[in-house]
Amino acid sequence: MPLGLRERNKLEKRDRIMAAARAMFIEKGYEAATTREIAARAEVAIGTVFVYAKDKRDLLLMIVNDDLDAVTSRTFDDIDVSAPLLDQVMAFYRKRYQYWATEPRISRAAVQETFDFLSVSPERGAQTLRFYARRSHVMSMLAELISARQRAGEISTEHPAELIASLLMTIYLTEVRRWLAATENPDVRTGLTHLRKILSLAMGGIYSTGQ
Repeated sequence: MPLGLRERNKLEKRDRIMAAARAMFIEKGYEAATTREIAARAEVAIGTVFVYAKDKRDLLLMIVNDDLDAVTSRTFDDIDVSAPLLDQVMAFYRKRYQYWATEPRISRAAVQETFDFLSVSPERGAQTLRFYARRSHVMSMLAELISARQRAGEISTEHPAELIASLLMTIYLTEVRRWLAATENPDVRTGLTHLRKILSLAMGGIYSTGQ
């Protein structure tokens, strides 16, 4: 069913605000850009901006949410379900690293603004809550991969798949933040190589064979 004029106008304004915010965050940086400047660039009243996002953080995450929804929908495209778990997990995270590297100024701000992932307040804006809801979905997807390898006998069933997924997600979140902060133009291959080493260590353990 075609959208009515009012709905089309709302979508068009949302697109203009998002495009203006993306441009300002890239040009001036997230901290320096203001919602007033974004509204002027989008040619809307500043109050209109707050119809779509609660604050500047929510505006940033509105951009990232739409981008990451597309990335998440393609998460399993390059995963060989018969491959070892480490290879599957690396394929799982590769598209995210590729995305974060596209616009580092936006990526650094988004990762920094959402690093406190253990404390989600309902008072935050809708886009912030949407970001954290996706993280739970991604955790579930990761747990599915782990469960499959447990059923195949590749990895131990001593620990639940959800707990293992939580460990791997925590490593990823820490590593992607470190990688983005390390250089002005983050290199995807370098970031993934280091992530693989850390994940391999976590999966293999650090005890000697005599323990």
